[in-house]
This record gives sequence, C-alpha cells and structure tokens, in this order.
Amino acid sequence: MLLDPPPGFLELPSELRPEAHSFWQQMSASKAPTSLCDALSVRSDTATVWACSEFVAHSFVRAPELVADLITDGIVDSPVCPTALRAEAEEWLQHTCDEANFHQRLRRFRRRQMVRIAWRDLSGQAKLEETLQSVSLLADLCVRSALGFHHLELVERFGEPLDDNDQPVEMIVLGLGKLGGNELNYSSDIDLLLAFGSSGDTSGGAQGERSVSNQEFFIKLGRKLVQALDTVTSDGFVFRVDLRLRPNGDSGPIALSFAAMEHYYQTHGRSWERYALIKARLVAGGEDSGALLLDMLRPFVYRRYLDFGAFDALREMKQMIQTQVKKRGLEQDLKLGSGGIREIEFFVQCYQLIRGGRDGSLRTPSFYQAVAALAEIDVISEQCKLELTAAYRFLRNSEHRVQMWRDRQTQLLPKSETERLRLARSMGFICWSEYLATLDYHRTLVARLFAGIMQTDVRDADADPELKSLRDVWDQTISSTDSARVLGNSGIDLPEQVVTLVHQFRDGRLYQAFSSVDRDRLDRLMPLALQQAGDHSRSARSLAAFISVLESIGRRSVYLSLLIENPRALRQLLHLCAASPWLSRFIGQNPVVLDELIQPENDASIHSKSRLVEEFESRLKNVDADDEERLMNAEREFMHGQVLRIAAADINQRIDSITVMRALTNLATVLMRNSMSRAIETVNKKLRPPPTQAGVIAYGKFASFELGYHSDLDVVIGFLSPDDVNQSTHCDYFFSRVGQRFVHQLTTRTHAGLLYEIDLRLRPSGRSGTLVTSMRAFAEYQLQHAWTWEHQALVRSRVVYGDEEFRDAFEAVRSRVLQRPREKESLQHEIRTMRKKMVDNNSRSNDDLFDLKLDYGGLVDIEFILQYLVLLHACDCSALLQPRESRELIGCLHAENLLDDIQKETLENVMSLYLARTLELKLMDQDVLVPQQEMVEHRDAVKLLWSQIIG
Repeated sequence: MLLDPPPGFLELPSELRPEAHSFWQQMSASKAPTSLCDALSVRSDTATVWACSEFVAHSFVRAPELVADLITDGIVDSPVCPTALRAEAEEWLQHTCDEANFHQRLRRFRRRQMVRIAWRDLSGQAKLEETLQSVSLLADLCVRSALGFHHLELVERFGEPLDDNDQPVEMIVLGLGKLGGNELNYSSDIDLLLAFGSSGDTSGGAQGERSVSNQEFFIKLGRKLVQALDTVTSDGFVFRVDLRLRPNGDSGPIALSFAAMEHYYQTHGRSWERYALIKARLVAGGEDSGALLLDMLRPFVYRRYLDFGAFDALREMKQMIQTQVKKRGLEQDLKLGSGGIREIEFFVQCYQLIRGGRDGSLRTPSFYQAVAALAEIDVISEQCKLELTAAYRFLRNSEHRVQMWRDRQTQLLPKSETERLRLARSMGFICWSEYLATLDYHRTLVARLFAGIMQTDVRDADADPELKSLRDVWDQTISSTDSARVLGNSGIDLPEQVVTLVHQFRDGRLYQAFSSVDRDRLDRLMPLALQQAGDHSRSARSLAAFISVLESIGRRSVYLSLLIENPRALRQLLHLCAASPWLSRFIGQNPVVLDELIQPENDASIHSKSRLVEEFESRLKNVDADDEERLMNAEREFMHGQVLRIAAADINQRIDSITVMRALTNLATVLMRNSMSRAIETVNKKLRPPPTQAGVIAYGKFASFELGYHSDLDVVIGFLSPDDVNQSTHCDYFFSRVGQRFVHQLTTRTHAGLLYEIDLRLRPSGRSGTLVTSMRAFAEYQLQHAWTWEHQALVRSRVVYGDEEFRDAFEAVRSRVLQRPREKESLQHEIRTMRKKMVDNNSRSNDDLFDLKLDYGGLVDIEFILQYLVLLHACDCSALLQPRESRELIGCLHAENLLDDIQKETLENVMSLYLARTLELKLMDQDVLVPQQEMVEHRDAVKLLWSQIIG
C-alpha cells in the first residue's frame, strides 16, 4: 500500500520533490515495518533529510532493519554518546563467527551510524563540531575493532609478537590528517601510520605455523586491517584507508618498528612530513606505547627554535597542489581550490610548525585549539581567528552536504541546477546565488590571508634592478671595482672594504659547508642585507657585525629563513648591529632571540613588572616541571629575549637609562625568585622541610635598581634561625643544599647559555664563610666583626626573595648596623683609606683614558659620598634607612638638609650622566673608560663634593 508522503514533502522546491517522493514510494511499497513508516510520516525533518541525502533515503528503503529504531525509538534525536557507541559496537561485533561475517557486520554497523550522523546534521540538530567528532569516533571504533579481531586471528596462526625480554609487542595506529584532529569528513578516507614497539619474533602459533619476525607479523596485520576497512563488498565499505604518509610512502613497509621510524625521521624526514604529523593522534594500541611514539616524533615535528623554514615547505606543497588542481580542473573544489579548506589548514599548521617548539599550546592536532592558541599568543588577531573559524565551518559544512548526498568522497561543487539548489537549501539558503555569494566571501577572505604567508615583503631580484646588481656583487659576477661602485650607489660607506668583507665571507668555510638548499637561502639573504644596510649611516660597521652574527649562528640556517621571511627583522638586526657591537655578539651567541625582532614594538614588559611576570609564566607553563634541562633552557631563552627587547628599545631611544636599569633589575629579580623557589622545592622533595624560611638579599646595583647589561648579581643567601639546637643543625644542612641548587640553576651554562654570574663575596667572612648564613649569624657578624666597607654595602641592600618575617628580620639587623653612632673623623679616615686602596689596586685610568667607575671623580666617589652620609647621620635620621635607589637617597638627604640645592642637583645630574654613559659603553662592547678630555667638569664637580663632604 502506497502511503501519503509527510507534509514536508510538499514544501520542498519543485526541483527536489520528485526524487524525494520516489524514495518515499519505494519504501511504501517495500517490506519496511509499519511503525517505521508511521514514525517517518509524522517527522517534520524527513523530507529535508531525504531530499538532501540519497544515501540516507536508500538506507531506509534497502536496509530498514539496520536503521528503523533510529527513528522509531528517537535515537536520531540524541547526540552520539562515546560510551554508548562503544557498547553498541561490542554488541554488534561480539558474535562474529569468521572473517567474512565480521567484515559484513562491521560494514552494516558503519552504515547505521552514518545514517544517524547524517540525519542529525541535515536536520539541523547537530552542529559541525558534533558531526566531525561523531565521524572520528566511529572511525576510531572501527579501526580498533578490526585491529583487535585480526590481531587475535594472526596470533592463533603465528603466536604473540615478543620483544627481547619476551614481553608482548602490539601494533600502534596513529591517525593523521582530519582523523588525527578528531575532525574527520563525513565521507573521508583515513590517513593511518602503523608502528610497533620493537623487533623480535612471534612465539609460534597454536595452529602449528612457524614463528615469524615481528616485522612480518605486523605487516600481515596491517594488510588485514586495510582489507577489513577498505574493501568494497555488497554491504559497502567501512573507511577508505590511506597509508601513503608512512616513511618512504608506497615503497616503504606498511608497518615499522619505533626504532626504524625514529631513524627515518631523524635522517630522511622531509618538511612536508612535518605537516602530516602535526595531527598525529593515537587511534588504536596501548596508551603508554602510543605516548612513547608520539613523544619520539615530536622533536621532528616541532623544532626548539622558531622555524621559518616551514614557509619554504608550504610553498612547495602549495605549488604541487596548484599543479594538481589545474591538471584535474579542480578550481571549484571546496578543499583544494583557492580559498579552500586546505589553505585554512596550511595557514594554521604553518604557524604551528614555526612556533610550536617554543609554545606548547600550539602542539595540538585540533584546528579549533590551534587557531585559538594563535590568537591567544598574538600571532593572529582575534578578528582573524573569528574569520578563519567562520570560513572553516562554512566550507566544512558545504563539504559534508555534497558528501552526504551519496556517501562519496568529493569536495567538488555541483554543476547541475538541481544539485546546486539541493546544496544551497541544505546550507540554509533559498537559492544557489545566495549560497555562492557567501561561499565566495569566505573563499576570498581565506585566499587573502593565505597569500599573506605565501608571499614575503621581500622584493624579487629579477624585478628590482638595485637588488639584481647587489646579487651580482654577492655572486662575484662583476669586478671588485664595479662591485664597489654598486655598493656606493646603494648608500654603503667604505664600499671597497665592504666588497672585500663580502667576498671573504662568500669564499669562506661556512658558505662552502652549506648544503645547496642553505646556500640558496644565503644567496637570497645577502643582497637583501646589502640593500637594507645602505639605509644606515654606519652601513659598513653594520654589515661587518651582521656577517659576524651569521658566522656565529653557523649552519643553523633556519635563522636565515627567519630573516628572509621577515624584512622587518632583517632591518632591525642591521640597525642593532650598527648601533652595538656587544648586541650583535650577544645575538650571535643566542640566535633564539631573533624571535624578538619579528614582534611588533611591544615594551609592555619593560615598563610593567606584572606583564614581565605574566610573560615569563606563560613561557614556562608548557614546560614539564620535572624536566630540569628544558626549564633551564626556557629561562635562559626568556632572559636573552628580554635583554634584546630592552636593548633595542634603548638603542631606538624609546626608553631612558633609568628605565633600562630598572627593567634589567626587574628581569633579574623575576628569574632569581623563580630559581630560588625551584631550589627550595627540589630540596623539599629529598629532605624534611625546615620550620623556618629562606631569603635572598641583594646588594649594590641589584639592590639599587641600577643593573646594567651583563651585570653580575651581588647577593647573600640567608635563613631565619630556629630556637631549637637540633632544628638549627637541620636548617644549616637543608639551606646549604638550597644554596647549592640556587647557584647551580643560575650559573650553569646550558646550550642556551647561562642566566647570571653571581657574586657571594658580601656574605659574612666573604669567600671563607659558609655559602648560606642564618640571620642570627648574619647579625652577629655585622654588629661585631664587619668592616666599615661592609657597612657601606648595607646602604644599598634589600630583600629580593623571602616572606615578610624574613624581610623584617633583615631590616631589623640592617637598621641596627646603619644607626650605630659613628665618630666623624674616624669614619672619614676609613672611607678615604678604602677609596685610595680601590683606586690604587683597581683603577684602569692611564694618560689617555679615564676609569669612569673607579677613578677619583667617578661613580664610586658618588656612591661613597652617599654611603658616608647615611652611616654618619642615620643614628639621628631614620628616614635615611628607607631609600635604596641612588636618586631617591639623594632626594632624601636633601630633604633632611644634609645636601644643599647645588649639591643635590650636581649629584643627580652627574650620576645620571655617568650611568647612561656606562650603558652606552656596554652596548659598544667597551670597558667603562672614556677619553681623559671627556666630562672633565663633571669629574671636577664630584671631586669638589668629595672635598666638601668627606675632606
């Protein structure tokens, strides 16, 4: 009996009505259960789903027994539950009697679930994310089920695969591509990578067959797995399987041991394979073994440094795809066409490869998580994230709609008017033109974003006559005379010297040692550098320093890619090289800091300590707290990057010398506190925690917020003294271990360098004293045994690590010492004696140069004057105990009428000038020495103040 179609059929466009109505007539005439027909006839979404999916309609007509309860029991109205789906899979597959029966039931189970997923999607009950996850979950279950069935089958024949210790070995299946990202298409193939833990042999089968090697066993298992999923039978297929992304592609074995796979990627792995492995995820096999394999692959995928070589690989892959698109006429392909899904994926994956080694949040197979992480770390804007995500959803939904029609793997836009209308209606549009307008909007946006990373701002030498001439200079295809003329015309000073320098570099060992690929990178970079150097007044010095940086970087050619891909970074590097020989040497020793050159000028962490802490914690949050080496490297790389950021802002005059010193001090404080906390935490795990707290006391420029570039840290490590004698002994031992760990973490040189040199000579008894001192012993020493110069040092001292109790204890000792009454003449004599000893033993002044720090009239004179006034007057004026910064102390002395207006102004101006000149000399990689004729009046002014105050 023919049943009247559901009312929704009459609401369909006339072009879609006949086919949907035909399906309904076929089901009415079939032996479909009456309950199913009744349930379908009252659903408002039946017409929409059937009009948009021939596959779904056919399934109800041809195999109602598989899908009837999806409708009659309302199963399609609930999201797929992973636990319930696993239970259903077990129920469907547990009673299989042989391979053929297993394959049949697996295919029927797959059809049932795909009907359910399509119904929910086309009826609007499921969002894209649910559909992607549901298809991915189904694929996972099918792979695991097929793997488990055929593993047992082969074990019956050959026995269990065993390693050298007779422990079972299992196959690990990694999902790549969209399966790995839990974003599988509705009708997609699945990219798999098959591996096993170790070589060995099987134990021999119960059926009497010989033992085979693990390699042979797992190759057989891999073939069985593919056959179970991929073979098309009368019941269809499960999933098409693609193993071509394995090592050596089609010519390689379909399963490899972990060791063989690691060797391949370390020695032969190609750049495009890194893109393929970004989305690697464990699909089947033991979690521990899977995690081990993924950890093994991670260093190949994500490099420790910023890897701008990923752009070259992206261009190569895009060129191959464009050739394929043009050859096969796929311009209207939703995946491969311009502005399509593949370009969105490449856009995100390229930045994952570049930055994933530095930022763990990018090491994810999920598109959504990756694009959110890129926005979080400001690689892309929030607007860009929203645009990419919207385009991705639209394109993926479109892809699903064309695939759900007949359960076929296609991404091509339909050509017939009826099919176009069907796609438009399934996407919620009235007509094709409305749909196409929205599609074109998204594709145009994606194409524009993708073009932005495919093309650098670097000009092509063939299109730029100046650049072509500079390439001739580098290639030595013109004479030295002509080369000098070309360089001079480009603004290079001392062109003859630069020609010699450039030619020596090109003929040198570094260039000769490069591979052809790396030589090509350097060939592209050097003309660009010559061109940009011409914009600098000190271009010859800039190029000399730049070449020195390249020689220091050596064969780590990834940094060449960074500079080629980022003209701004190249421009900034040349500017810094011209301004500061020390900075160019610093960059060469720590090339990871080149990352900072590609960032927009952002001085937030220079001006704000809270932002500095925030950035530091963000850098460490993705590093395993138990991985000591990675933590130490991350700390050092962060420090080097911040120093470069500060120095660049200093050179570009965005900050003054006071801000430079405060920023360097804040940086040291943050890193020092982290090292001390970790030292205590480490010792806590090995020894019983003591009842008291430790602290770190800063002295000198560290205490007065006047640290310069590559300054040492003057510190003393202390702890509060317990009253109990036994506890005191334990504290001595515990905190001595803490002190050793603290010094180790700050001063150990890793491949990323060291954090800081530290000076502990100001601790009680200096080098002969214990590394860590109790506050009781510290107080006794300061009050009974310390020299006057050690009391002077206390003037510039403060707690930089420790709780309030420790801070109060130190301040109490410091106050008692500094407020002791002192006899003026005796104090003057001791300070003059110490000052003379410093000049006689340490000053490096000569007939031509003046030691700006140590000679008479220099920085130390100013420091001694301030210290003298505090030691002499603090007993009567407690306000002098508070300031630690020199400028604040000068202001306090003036407020207490201990300096007159002229003295105050002189000290402030001269000290500011001296400190700024010191920073400038450090940037120039020079000692703190100035010509004897320089700043004579300032030196005389300081000497006059010394005479007036100390005599």
